[in-house]
Amino acid sequence: MQKQVEKIERPRINGHNFAFSGLAKCGECGAAITSEQHIKKYKNGSSQTFIYYRCTKKLKPCTQKYISEEKLEIQIREMLGKVSLPQEWANDWYKWLDEDEINEKKLAEENVTKLQLELENLDKKLNILLDSFLDQVIDNETYKKKKNELFEEKLKITEEIEKIQTTGSSWLEPMREFVGSALSCAKIARAKNTCSDLAIGAKTVGSNFFLTDRRLVPEYNQGFAELWLNPPSQSQISGPSGKSFSVIRLVS
Repeated sequence: MQKQVEKIERPRINGHNFAFSGLAKCGECGAAITSEQHIKKYKNGSSQTFIYYRCTKKLKPCTQKYISEEKLEIQIREMLGKVSLPQEWANDWYKWLDEDEINEKKLAEENVTKLQLELENLDKKLNILLDSFLDQVIDNETYKKKKNELFEEKLKITEEIEKIQTTGSSWLEPMREFVGSALSCAKIARAKNTCSDLAIGAKTVGSNFFLTDRRLVPEYNQGFAELWLNPPSQSQISGPSGKSFSVIRLVS
Protein backbone atom coordinates (compact mmCIF):
# COMPACT_ATOMS: atom_id res chain seq x y z
CA MET A 1 0.00 0.00 0.00
CA GLN A 2 1.41 3.31 -1.07
CA LYS A 3 2.11 5.59 1.83
CA GLN A 4 0.21 8.86 1.65
CA VAL A 5 2.21 11.98 2.27
CA GLU A 6 0.25 14.70 3.95
CA LYS A 7 0.87 18.41 3.71
CA ILE A 8 -1.01 20.91 5.82
CA GLU A 9 -1.30 24.34 4.31
CA ARG A 10 -1.32 27.38 6.56
CA PRO A 11 -4.79 28.65 7.51
CA ARG A 12 -6.38 30.96 4.97
CA ILE A 13 -9.18 33.31 5.98
CA ASN A 14 -9.24 36.08 3.41
CA GLY A 15 -11.42 35.19 0.47
CA HIS A 16 -13.28 32.44 2.32
CA ASN A 17 -16.82 32.63 3.59
CA PHE A 18 -16.92 30.41 6.64
CA ALA A 19 -20.54 29.64 7.53
CA PHE A 20 -20.23 29.75 11.32
CA SER A 21 -17.86 32.72 11.59
CA GLY A 22 -19.06 35.25 14.16
CA LEU A 23 -21.62 32.85 15.57
CA ALA A 24 -20.01 32.16 18.95
CA LYS A 25 -17.50 33.30 21.53
CA CYS A 26 -15.19 31.23 23.68
CA GLY A 27 -16.93 29.97 26.79
CA GLU A 28 -13.71 30.00 28.79
CA CYS A 29 -12.17 33.41 28.09
CA GLY A 30 -14.84 35.25 26.09
CA ALA A 31 -12.63 35.84 23.07
CA ALA A 32 -13.91 35.57 19.51
CA ILE A 33 -13.99 32.24 17.69
CA THR A 34 -11.98 32.31 14.49
CA SER A 35 -12.14 29.96 11.51
CA GLU A 36 -9.35 28.22 9.61
CA GLN A 37 -9.10 26.22 6.44
CA HIS A 38 -6.64 23.35 6.27
CA ILE A 39 -5.89 21.49 3.03
CA LYS A 40 -4.33 18.07 3.14
CA LYS A 41 -2.45 17.21 -0.02
CA TYR A 42 -1.47 13.66 -0.85
CA LYS A 43 1.31 12.21 -2.98
CA ASN A 44 -1.15 10.93 -5.57
CA GLY A 45 -2.22 14.51 -6.30
CA SER A 46 -5.53 14.44 -4.46
CA SER A 47 -6.37 16.77 -1.63
CA GLN A 48 -8.95 17.16 1.14
CA THR A 49 -10.18 20.39 2.70
CA PHE A 50 -11.06 20.76 6.38
CA ILE A 51 -12.47 23.77 8.23
CA TYR A 52 -11.90 24.31 11.93
CA TYR A 53 -13.11 26.82 14.51
CA ARG A 54 -11.08 27.81 17.55
CA CYS A 55 -10.64 30.52 20.17
CA THR A 56 -8.40 33.40 19.10
CA LYS A 57 -6.96 33.44 22.67
CA LYS A 58 -6.38 37.16 22.36
CA LEU A 59 -7.89 38.17 25.69
CA LYS A 60 -6.01 35.89 28.07
CA PRO A 61 -4.53 32.38 28.29
CA CYS A 62 -7.12 29.79 27.25
CA THR A 63 -7.12 25.99 27.19
CA GLN A 64 -9.91 25.51 24.65
CA LYS A 65 -9.18 23.34 21.61
CA TYR A 66 -10.42 23.58 18.04
CA ILE A 67 -13.57 21.93 16.68
CA SER A 68 -14.12 20.83 13.11
CA GLU A 69 -16.91 22.39 11.07
CA GLU A 70 -18.36 18.93 10.57
CA LYS A 71 -18.81 18.37 14.31
CA LEU A 72 -20.13 21.89 14.81
CA GLU A 73 -22.61 21.29 12.00
CA ILE A 74 -23.87 18.12 13.70
CA GLN A 75 -24.44 19.99 16.97
CA ILE A 76 -26.40 22.75 15.26
CA ARG A 77 -28.58 20.23 13.43
CA GLU A 78 -29.34 18.54 16.76
CA MET A 79 -30.05 21.91 18.36
CA LEU A 80 -32.55 22.89 15.67
CA GLY A 81 -34.20 19.50 15.83
CA LYS A 82 -34.78 19.79 19.57
CA VAL A 83 -36.59 23.13 19.32
CA SER A 84 -38.77 22.31 16.32
CA LEU A 85 -42.51 21.76 16.24
CA PRO A 86 -43.80 18.69 14.36
CA GLN A 87 -44.94 19.49 10.82
CA GLU A 88 -48.18 17.57 11.36
CA TRP A 89 -49.19 20.19 13.93
CA ALA A 90 -48.92 23.11 11.49
CA ASN A 91 -52.57 23.23 10.41
CA ASP A 92 -53.79 23.05 14.00
CA TRP A 93 -51.50 25.83 15.25
CA TYR A 94 -52.43 28.19 12.42
CA LYS A 95 -56.09 27.36 12.86
CA TRP A 96 -55.88 28.19 16.57
CA LEU A 97 -54.08 31.43 15.82
CA ASP A 98 -56.81 32.41 13.35
CA GLU A 99 -59.43 31.67 16.00
CA ASP A 100 -57.52 33.71 18.57
CA GLU A 101 -57.28 36.60 16.13
CA ILE A 102 -61.05 36.61 15.66
CA ASN A 103 -61.62 36.43 19.42
CA GLU A 104 -59.07 39.19 20.06
CA LYS A 105 -60.79 41.50 17.57
CA LYS A 106 -64.18 40.79 19.09
CA LEU A 107 -62.90 41.46 22.61
CA ALA A 108 -61.16 44.64 21.46
CA GLU A 109 -64.37 45.91 19.85
CA GLU A 110 -66.33 45.19 23.03
CA ASN A 111 -63.76 47.01 25.18
CA VAL A 112 -63.68 50.02 22.85
CA THR A 113 -67.49 50.23 22.87
CA LYS A 114 -67.48 50.14 26.66
CA LEU A 115 -64.85 52.88 26.90
CA GLN A 116 -66.67 55.04 24.36
CA LEU A 117 -69.78 54.87 26.54
CA GLU A 118 -67.67 56.05 29.45
CA LEU A 119 -66.51 58.98 27.33
CA GLU A 120 -70.10 59.87 26.54
CA ASN A 121 -70.95 59.83 30.24
CA LEU A 122 -68.00 62.10 30.99
CA ASP A 123 -69.15 64.53 28.30
CA LYS A 124 -72.59 64.61 29.95
CA LYS A 125 -70.98 65.31 33.31
CA LEU A 126 -68.95 68.13 31.77
CA ASN A 127 -72.10 69.67 30.31
CA ILE A 128 -73.91 69.44 33.65
CA LEU A 129 -70.87 70.93 35.36
CA LEU A 130 -70.80 73.84 32.92
CA ASP A 131 -74.53 74.46 33.40
CA SER A 132 -74.04 74.46 37.15
CA PHE A 133 -71.26 77.00 36.84
CA LEU A 134 -73.25 79.24 34.50
CA ASP A 135 -76.25 79.05 36.84
CA GLN A 136 -73.89 79.98 39.68
CA VAL A 137 -74.66 76.79 41.52
CA ILE A 138 -70.92 76.20 41.97
CA ASP A 139 -68.10 78.72 42.24
CA ASN A 140 -65.27 79.20 39.75
CA GLU A 141 -62.68 77.32 41.82
CA THR A 142 -64.89 74.24 42.21
CA TYR A 143 -65.74 74.32 38.51
CA LYS A 144 -62.10 74.39 37.41
CA LYS A 145 -61.08 71.64 39.79
CA LYS A 146 -63.89 69.30 38.76
CA LYS A 147 -63.44 70.09 35.07
CA ASN A 148 -59.74 69.18 35.25
CA GLU A 149 -60.58 65.90 36.96
CA LEU A 150 -63.08 64.98 34.26
CA PHE A 151 -60.69 65.94 31.46
CA GLU A 152 -57.97 63.77 33.00
CA GLU A 153 -60.38 60.83 33.03
CA LYS A 154 -61.25 61.49 29.38
CA LEU A 155 -57.57 61.60 28.45
CA LYS A 156 -56.89 58.27 30.16
CA ILE A 157 -59.84 56.60 28.44
CA THR A 158 -58.88 58.05 25.05
CA GLU A 159 -55.33 56.74 25.45
CA GLU A 160 -56.70 53.32 26.43
CA ILE A 161 -58.89 53.22 23.31
CA GLU A 162 -55.91 54.13 21.10
CA LYS A 163 -53.82 51.44 22.77
CA ILE A 164 -56.47 48.76 22.16
CA GLN A 165 -56.93 49.82 18.55
CA THR A 166 -53.21 49.85 17.76
CA THR A 167 -51.77 47.07 19.92
CA GLY A 168 -54.74 45.01 21.03
CA SER A 169 -53.59 41.92 19.12
CA SER A 170 -49.94 42.86 18.56
CA TRP A 171 -48.84 39.52 20.05
CA LEU A 172 -50.38 37.56 17.17
CA GLU A 173 -47.82 38.47 14.50
CA PRO A 174 -44.76 37.62 16.64
CA MET A 175 -46.46 34.36 17.58
CA ARG A 176 -47.12 33.49 13.95
CA GLU A 177 -43.47 34.16 13.17
CA PHE A 178 -42.40 31.98 16.08
CA VAL A 179 -44.65 29.11 15.00
CA GLY A 180 -43.32 29.38 11.45
CA SER A 181 -39.72 29.33 12.67
CA ALA A 182 -40.32 26.42 15.06
CA LEU A 183 -42.01 24.44 12.29
CA SER A 184 -39.16 25.12 9.85
CA CYS A 185 -36.39 24.13 12.28
CA ALA A 186 -36.70 20.44 11.41
CA LYS A 187 -36.48 21.24 7.69
CA ILE A 188 -33.39 23.39 8.19
CA ALA A 189 -31.75 20.62 10.20
CA ARG A 190 -32.06 18.14 7.33
CA ALA A 191 -28.85 17.01 5.69
CA LYS A 192 -29.54 18.70 2.34
CA ASN A 193 -29.35 22.18 3.85
CA THR A 194 -26.01 23.98 3.78
CA CYS A 195 -24.00 25.23 6.75
CA SER A 196 -25.06 28.77 5.82
CA ASP A 197 -28.71 27.72 6.20
CA LEU A 198 -27.86 26.17 9.55
CA ALA A 199 -26.16 29.37 10.72
CA ILE A 200 -29.27 31.39 9.87
CA GLY A 201 -31.44 28.85 11.68
CA ALA A 202 -29.18 28.94 14.73
CA LYS A 203 -29.41 32.73 14.94
CA THR A 204 -33.18 32.47 14.69
CA VAL A 205 -33.55 30.20 17.72
CA GLY A 206 -30.77 31.59 19.89
CA SER A 207 -28.14 34.21 20.60
CA ASN A 208 -25.02 34.67 22.73
CA PHE A 209 -23.52 31.36 21.59
CA PHE A 210 -20.53 30.09 23.56
CA LEU A 211 -18.16 27.30 22.59
CA THR A 212 -16.81 25.36 25.58
CA ASP A 213 -15.05 21.98 25.50
CA ARG A 214 -16.10 21.66 21.85
CA ARG A 215 -19.76 22.06 22.76
CA LEU A 216 -21.84 24.91 21.37
CA VAL A 217 -24.26 26.33 23.94
CA PRO A 218 -26.72 29.11 23.03
CA GLU A 219 -28.97 31.37 25.00
CA TYR A 220 -32.27 30.32 23.47
CA ASN A 221 -34.68 33.03 22.41
CA GLN A 222 -38.07 33.27 24.08
CA GLY A 223 -40.31 30.37 23.16
CA PHE A 224 -37.43 28.26 21.88
CA ALA A 225 -36.01 28.08 25.41
CA GLU A 226 -39.24 26.44 26.57
CA LEU A 227 -39.22 24.05 23.62
CA TRP A 228 -35.65 23.07 24.47
CA LEU A 229 -36.57 22.39 28.10
CA ASN A 230 -39.79 20.60 27.11
CA PRO A 231 -39.43 19.07 23.64
CA PRO A 232 -42.76 18.37 21.89
CA SER A 233 -42.32 14.64 22.36
CA GLN A 234 -42.15 15.09 26.14
CA SER A 235 -43.87 18.41 26.78
CA GLN A 236 -47.47 19.22 27.52
CA ILE A 237 -48.01 20.93 24.20
CA SER A 238 -51.06 19.35 22.69
CA GLY A 239 -51.01 17.84 19.25
CA PRO A 240 -53.94 17.58 16.88
CA SER A 241 -56.10 16.08 19.62
CA GLY A 242 -56.13 19.21 21.76
CA LYS A 243 -54.96 22.76 22.30
CA SER A 244 -52.37 24.14 24.70
CA PHE A 245 -50.32 27.32 24.45
CA SER A 246 -48.24 26.50 27.56
CA VAL A 247 -45.03 27.05 25.61
CA ILE A 248 -45.84 29.09 22.56
CA ARG A 249 -47.85 31.72 24.47
CA LEU A 250 -44.61 32.85 26.09
CA VAL A 251 -43.56 34.72 22.95
CA SER A 252 -46.43 37.18 23.30
